[in-house]
Amino acid sequence: MSMTRLLLDSHIVAATTKAKLELGTVQKHPANPLFVEEYFADPPKRWEARLDNVYPSVIYDEDEGVFKCWYKSFIYDEPSNNTALTQRPRQPYREGAREEGLLYAVSADGIHWEKPALGIIDFEGSTANNLVMRRTTHGLHAGGVLKDARDPDLIRRYKFIHRNASARRMATCFSADGLHWSQPLLWDAHDAVGDCHNNALWSPELERYVCITRGWSDGIRTVLRSESADFVNWSQPVEIMRGADAQDQIYSMPICRYRDLYIGLPSVFHKGDATAANWDTVDTELAWSADSITWERLCPGEASIPRGEGGYPDGEYDCGCVYAAAPLLHQGMILIYYGGSNGLHNNWREASLNLATLDIDRFAGYVPADARDTAMVQTNPLRLIGERWTLNAEVEPGGAIRAAILDEGGSALTGFGLDDCLPLAQGGAGCGLRWRERELAELVGKTVRLVFEFQKAKLYALNAIGDRDFD
Repeated sequence: MSMTRLLLDSHIVAATTKAKLELGTVQKHPANPLFVEEYFADPPKRWEARLDNVYPSVIYDEDEGVFKCWYKSFIYDEPSNNTALTQRPRQPYREGAREEGLLYAVSADGIHWEKPALGIIDFEGSTANNLVMRRTTHGLHAGGVLKDARDPDLIRRYKFIHRNASARRMATCFSADGLHWSQPLLWDAHDAVGDCHNNALWSPELERYVCITRGWSDGIRTVLRSESADFVNWSQPVEIMRGADAQDQIYSMPICRYRDLYIGLPSVFHKGDATAANWDTVDTELAWSADSITWERLCPGEASIPRGEGGYPDGEYDCGCVYAAAPLLHQGMILIYYGGSNGLHNNWREASLNLATLDIDRFAGYVPADARDTAMVQTNPLRLIGERWTLNAEVEPGGAIRAAILDEGGSALTGFGLDDCLPLAQGGAGCGLRWRERELAELVGKTVRLVFEFQKAKLYALNAIGDRDFD
């Protein structure tokens, strides 16, 4: 049995010296883009006129052993339908008549995706497409899908939350298979602007569903939160985050439950300063919460998934905008699927589904504030129940990590000082902490603090391993 505490959690870390928190480094998958809009493909998928922000909802279905993705497309977008790719750089994009659809793709490995002909929704006289909803049938705009294995009602196993563009209210839909969806149930008592990647999950502590959606305040986009016991009746949405200004607007924020925390990936829209180099682009950043109510942005202004190089039309596939899905933990890796596009938010851009990965627990970690520094991080009191502790850390050549154990009041414990610790000179997800003369098992049941001293290293997480764990 084990328990993991991420050091990005400010409830765990009491004090730091010459240390700073730094985002983990994602790896973009070499197969990116995994799939693209195919309006101009041969044969064409004419219902993929403009994927736009993509707004992917991606799960790994344990029951079926496959990845599933629901994504957004404008199935009709007047300028995109009527302007060839070669003509687009010569004229500005001017938004015209539109209709939105929800599309479905499936993959055995999460890399190679199939867009199956489902035979469900009619488009231009044919159901040979991968549409599962469109505005004319479900009124949808900007939604998110979850599979809810805990719901005993099989016809509610899949849930969809969205802004219903026809009724101009927030709404939910249900499905037994994620493909055939009920008609929308409108939020009755409350509402939100909701024109973003709405998403929801089950909170085990609250025993309620939590929805993350969008509001507007003083002309600035904000993040709203609502709760529901039944996924039908929702509480009044409450603001939980806003950006700094018009150049730092939170466009959307997919969230997930990760370990004992909530991780959010806010999409930050840079719309305020037309002279800025990043104007009219969208970056994905990182946020965390202990309760889904109070959120902290980590390293504001720094992209957790960096945009690609260049600009439209010759830039990289994700040089303009990055909109992430909620992270997945799969086979010891963090998978972050995202919609990337190759142009500015309000201009021409062709979009795609992409994948970025992180090693387990490595969303963010502590590093020396200066590469030459020896840094220190001290935890708050932790009651030791497990018999062994390990670190998730990186160590550069010539670097090292040592740890000391203090009592609850902060006094040194004999035999558990920094000089008594066997230094860690190599990193990994399970670096064992050991002392020369004493065993950690001696302290089981006691409340202690840890102090880490490190050079040329990065500390991500603390793991307790044993028959029982720390708290």
